[in-house]
Amino acid sequence: MRREDEHSGFRHIRLQDLILEELRGLLRDDVSDPTLEGVRITALVLSVDYRHARVHFALKSQDMRSAVERALARATPFLRARLADAIDIKRVPDLRFVFDAAAAFPEGEGQE
Repeated sequence: MRREDEHSGFRHIRLQDLILEELRGLLRDDVSDPTLEGVRITALVLSVDYRHARVHFALKSQDMRSAVERALARATPFLRARLADAIDIKRVPDLRFVFDAAAAFPEGEGQE
């Protein structure tokens, strides 16, 4: 168990999962940037104070990594605004996208 998870209560874990699922849905249904079509969000780590969220993502084609990182940076304000509408929390966390090299797409699988 990681140190940051030791002090995480049920509410923290539930909110972390809720934000993760909401981001996955937004990326799948609402983001229209074609650069982000091969992106899959694999995990989300919410800070203890709920101010920051580290969003791990994987790519179907890793040769587009820098373009995808720029597209995610452009989409961040939109994603935060949609999260604010969808989830009733005092402060929407700052999103920082981190490439997850360990999470690879299974053969023949795209974004769900």
